[in-house]
Amino acid sequence: MTLLRIVISDLHLGTGTRRGQLNPLEDFIHDDRFVELLAFYQARCGPEGSIELILNGDIFDLLKVKIADHWPTEVTEEIAVAKLQQCLEGHPRFVLALREFIQKPTNRVTYLPGNHDMEFWFTGVQELFLRYVAPGEAAERVHFVTSSDTYYLPEGIQIRHGHQFERIHRVDYAQMTRTRRDGTEVLALPWGSLWILEVMNPLKEIRSHIDRIQPLRRFLWSSALLDPGFVLKFLWRSTIYFLRHRVFTIQAWRERILNFPRLVREEVLEVTSGGYDERAIRALNKTRGAHTLIVGHSHGPRFLQLPNDRILVNTGTWVKMINLDLQYLGQDSGLTYAVIAYDVDGKPETTLMRWQGVHDPCEAIPYAD
Repeated sequence: MTLLRIVISDLHLGTGTRRGQLNPLEDFIHDDRFVELLAFYQARCGPEGSIELILNGDIFDLLKVKIADHWPTEVTEEIAVAKLQQCLEGHPRFVLALREFIQKPTNRVTYLPGNHDMEFWFTGVQELFLRYVAPGEAAERVHFVTSSDTYYLPEGIQIRHGHQFERIHRVDYAQMTRTRRDGTEVLALPWGSLWILEVMNPLKEIRSHIDRIQPLRRFLWSSALLDPGFVLKFLWRSTIYFLRHRVFTIQAWRERILNFPRLVREEVLEVTSGGYDERAIRALNKTRGAHTLIVGHSHGPRFLQLPNDRILVNTGTWVKMINLDLQYLGQDSGLTYAVIAYDVDGKPETTLMRWQGVHDPCEAIPYAD
């Protein structure tokens, strides 16, 4: 029986779009392409084939979903469920494609939450996803990886979303919630998520492209000339946020002063300067028994064959990105993913793919951005 594993990440489904209306917080417009991709591989595998679809984090962008017209920084299970429901209702074709995919008894779905869909840690969120996507017996073929950031395949392949490689997005999987005074449990969001909620989201409503341009450092330098007012607003809000949430949370002045350079180096410069590939490579080289590491998170598709024959694959994103790095200069519409295929002896081969889809002479534009 043919076995294929498809690894995809960073789709960033929001609450959807309305005809002729710009939703600056919605970055996913490829529902039809996703439908095509699943249909293509199901036809390729045939009726006896098996596909494991591995959704490797940030499939839904729950950080950008408003509740009562604001972005909650204390996310209870009830709030998390309400946010996911808006995304599911906003992307009916995506939901239907997954529902039809999992109806086949030999297909499976594995979901690893990323830093934008941490809410999947709550069982209520998982149950809502299953009601929409895998009702009844199909729910047994859906697996959620929430006890760690890693999904291990027996063939020496590890799959991680990749947010744990960045200090500002790192979480403690042994303590994913904290208890409020009223006894309710809320997600223990890393400060990177809080920065997105309190700084980036309001600015994205003004400039929807702010999180779709890489690297951030080059974007800020170029915008200092082209859009100085916005850059000053971004720097001012980010600085105030950093001081309030990272520096002045340290009680003793002496500790604040001593820790300030480290916080700037490890957290601020990490965001603006990049280096994600290098951290992923170090993690792969430290891992015993793994020859391949598949990640996402950074939105930069990569296939790197290392000198020791280990392989690093970054599945990129389906969000329309603009790269200002000279090595990758230009615009990249994404639609990248990884395929793990097996030969007759069961040996895996991982390939980074870009979905071209069915050629259509035209397509509807939901809004102009």
